[in-house]
Amino acid sequence: MSIQKVSRERTRLFSTHADSVLTEGRYVRFCDNSITLSDWRFSKFIIYVPLASQDIVHCFRMSDIITSCLQLQKNISTNRIVVKEINGCDGSFIVNCVISYCIKQNSPLLIVSSHNSITHYHNVGLRMNHNLFKSCEAGVIHYFDFGDATLTNIMEYAESDQLLIDVLKNIEEMQRNHDTVNIIFDGITHLLDLQYTLQEVNKFCSEIIEIAAKSKNPFVIFHCNDVIEDDANHCLANLLSHKAQTVVEVENLSSGLSSDVSGHLTIKYPGNKFNEEHIHTVDMKPKKYLFKLFDRGVKLLAPGTV
Repeated sequence: MSIQKVSRERTRLFSTHADSVLTEGRYVRFCDNSITLSDWRFSKFIIYVPLASQDIVHCFRMSDIITSCLQLQKNISTNRIVVKEINGCDGSFIVNCVISYCIKQNSPLLIVSSHNSITHYHNVGLRMNHNLFKSCEAGVIHYFDFGDATLTNIMEYAESDQLLIDVLKNIEEMQRNHDTVNIIFDGITHLLDLQYTLQEVNKFCSEIIEIAAKSKNPFVIFHCNDVIEDDANHCLANLLSHKAQTVVEVENLSSGLSSDVSGHLTIKYPGNKFNEEHIHTVDMKPKKYLFKLFDRGVKLLAPGTV
């Protein structure tokens, strides 16, 4: 196959997995028009791309492209992020990317989950080249199983509010040992299934944000479902969106399933309207992408390119 050289300065984001080749001492994988490098720590290297590619290939690791869109690298005071799964679309890859980012940055994180087990996050993490269990043993990552705690709460005939109090206590305990404590609540809408009222869940989320603000520039992510307009899930998703600085919407294709694209990804930055650089902007336009998921990566595409 004929190949051409593309310098690092002319490359940016994207991804993939497939056939691989060892070149210039680095492990490079490429498939169709996309490539992934196993290590970006070298200041000088060459990327090889098939000549059939018409455009500059944009590549990056799965976690890096998502965390860049979420602006996790910026020093934002209590960065509030809401991930909305529209009509059942699976947006768990965003949570997995953020977990991977925290492990690589050695940034303390509390995962509160009513949706997936810690084994699930660990297995996904192994594919993304990190070990969640080791980070938990080191005290960097803490996991609170909301489902298991609910069962224990029922067996002990404890008050329903005790679960919410336990979550807040976990946050405060981590803050005693770390300057910054980031928080992910995966499956916040499942609290409605556990017969918590909309008012209780909304108040609980506000308390999490308030306690998180005691740390130094943390982020708080609420992962929720957004189903139909007259559903309580939709009301909760809207309430959380009004609290958020970044809103991520993940939605299936309206035309049905496709082998080329997994769905739509829309990112809104309502918190930017309070920044000096955007204070005179009347209409903040969202960023829209198509995304394709792989076992170890995600590809973002501009709308209309597929």
